[in-house]
Amino acid sequence: MSDVLIDPQTAAEKARALLQAETDAKVEAVRTLANAANDADDAEARAKEAMAVHDVAWKAALSAGWSEKDLRATGVRAPGQAGRRARTRAAAASKDPAGSTES
Repeated sequence: MSDVLIDPQTAAEKARALLQAETDAKVEAVRTLANAANDADDAEARAKEAMAVHDVAWKAALSAGWSEKDLRATGVRAPGQAGRRARTRAAAASKDPAGSTES
């Protein structure tokens, strides 16, 4: 048994501070999640709009007299086809095993 007396008010204040810190962290996690969800929704809307514009432009090029084959020969992809993929650092590093950098 301890000879030191614990002040109940001090213990309660410490407990409240611990709980408040945990609650604050949880609330901040939800705030971050909500921001990320909003950003994802905005990006999805922009992507849909860009795909619609791409489709209209493709059809306009066809109407202007281009064939699909000739358009593909220019390097422009048709609507609905997968676009370029971003290279990851690992992929970039595997292409340059010496790890050299350009000056």
